[in-house]
Amino acid sequence: MIPDQTPFWHALELAWCGDGALSLHSIRLLDAMQHMLQISDADRALIESKFEDEVVFDLNRSGFGCGDQALAGWVGALTFLDDPAAADVSRALGRAALMAGLSRERWNAGISWMDQLTLGVPFKEGVWREGDESGELARLPAILLPLARELGVITDEQ
Repeated sequence: MIPDQTPFWHALELAWCGDGALSLHSIRLLDAMQHMLQISDADRALIESKFEDEVVFDLNRSGFGCGDQALAGWVGALTFLDDPAAADVSRALGRAALMAGLSRERWNAGISWMDQLTLGVPFKEGVWREGDESGELARLPAILLPLARELGVITDEQ
């Protein structure tokens, strides 16, 4: 099964869903993201095939790929992975998810998302309340906001 709750899937949504088209610049940004997340060509092909089957086939083209700016911001948000506090934030998000009520679907979404960012272990530690004590979740980086919404940690109003 190919998870659709991952940072790369979200990048595809940003690239395609603004106007139903994919620009050359978006393709290059997706290539950069693939490299940053160390996604193999085979895995990327599987993700993109599933995305085409589930999303692209139903889009109406109304432009020439206006998702470039949003996608560039999204790829730029991956700099969070270089932050020494990334593991601590991941633990805190795991703990906050547990406190918000963690269903099987939310657990799977969290694991898919955080594993792709290579932060699955600290996220699990936060959920399981193991390892270093996870602090309170104060501020989330942009790369974790869609997941935090999915987990019920924050709402659209926040």
